[in-house]
Amino acid sequence: MSILSVAFLTFLLALAVVFHLAPVKIRPYIILAGNIYFFLQFDWRYSIFLLFSIITTYLGALAIERLERFKKATVALVMVLNVGVLFFVKYVPWLLGIASNALSFDASGIIDRIIVPIGISFYTLQVCGYCIDVYRGKYPAEKNIFKYASFATFFPLMMQGPISRFDQLGEQLWRKEKLQNVYHNFTYGAQLMLWGFFKKMVIADRAALAVDTVFGNQYSYSGWAVFWAILCYTLQIYADFSGCVDISRGAAQLFGINIIENFKHPYFATSIQDFWKRWHIALSSWLRDYVYIPLGGNRKGNVRKYVNMLIVFFVSGLWHGVGYHYIVWGLLQGFYQIVGALTLGIRKKITGALRIERESTWFKNIQRFITFVLVNISWVVFRANNTKGAVQLLLSVFTFAPLPNRYIPGLDFLDTVVLVAATAVLFFVSYYQNKGYHIRDEIAKTVLPVRWVVYILAFLAVLVLGIYGPGFSASSFIYMNF
Repeated sequence: MSILSVAFLTFLLALAVVFHLAPVKIRPYIILAGNIYFFLQFDWRYSIFLLFSIITTYLGALAIERLERFKKATVALVMVLNVGVLFFVKYVPWLLGIASNALSFDASGIIDRIIVPIGISFYTLQVCGYCIDVYRGKYPAEKNIFKYASFATFFPLMMQGPISRFDQLGEQLWRKEKLQNVYHNFTYGAQLMLWGFFKKMVIADRAALAVDTVFGNQYSYSGWAVFWAILCYTLQIYADFSGCVDISRGAAQLFGINIIENFKHPYFATSIQDFWKRWHIALSSWLRDYVYIPLGGNRKGNVRKYVNMLIVFFVSGLWHGVGYHYIVWGLLQGFYQIVGALTLGIRKKITGALRIERESTWFKNIQRFITFVLVNISWVVFRANNTKGAVQLLLSVFTFAPLPNRYIPGLDFLDTVVLVAATAVLFFVSYYQNKGYHIRDEIAKTVLPVRWVVYILAFLAVLVLGIYGPGFSASSFIYMNF
């Protein structure tokens, strides 16, 4: 069941109505039932993997709490089991493919039998984080299996997160007091979902037409065509992923549940380090808390700190996808940050000697531009089929070739105009949000007729300008593939 489908919206509305009409004491069970129903709409075999994660981490946390002498061994076992399953379903088919090519044997039969369950990359990190928190004594192990299962299976987060922590999400899911501001939750949640649909269907899926045209046939394009395709992918991946998260957060808010922000306008970042404080915040903080800090963080000298950075981004590359280019992309992010740290002193001396005010607006904008260029380069590595293809694409930008027509490849005149206009809307909304304005609060302050005009116009924009795939089914989200 795609979260862009009419079936999902019908399910969501029906579940929310039943939830709010039901007695307060049984509401947590209604959400759990909704989680189960949602997940069973996919291949039933996926539920075996999810059930395995729930049982092993639930029992593992109880054992960690009670077996003081063996708590370290227990948490290690739980991590090996769950991360091992994730690694197996994602990487064994790829490794078998490499081996079959090298040794000239047919592994297609085995590869075809290995399934990759929906959401496994996200819920694995979520439940592993819970066990590590119990091991560290952050909170006690949850005794109520239903409460824990609700946390592990919360349906708005199942596809693409954001990865949540038990102390932030678990208590909200199992809240047994009457909710306040139901109207506020419904209107704010619906607005956030509508904004997510706009980003996904009007911007991301339209930009994807240009991206797929050029990246899918890269040797036929160069110069401006590749340049625009790279920019379109940078736009697509942000609008696609953040759009999905907005839909998920908005859906959760219909039930009075607040989910952490996963994006804070990353393309306004002034450095790569700043970018990773704004992009995929849930994953960045997870890697920081459960990989970087346990490795020693920055407590053991600069050399060890830089090695730890590379390890963290190597893990990030492995998590994101299967292929050498994902690993290169991850290491590139670490390399960017190491170079930034090593040259910081020199850059400060140069700006000081030139009497440049580093906090001035124009200097910050230069930093934003340089960061944006570096991020674009890394996205080419991320999107290309392999590292060699990424290098060729980047080099082809500097090969002069006029556009095959006066529009962006893959887009006609009307699509180009809509994409530019929608991107302008996204930019100005992001700009003011980055300045601290809360757009939904500003809309709420207006009179009722104005509010509804805004709602209707936004709905019509998605309905009329949205891009739909074959059979009028919106294309899948990028991060669902990871």
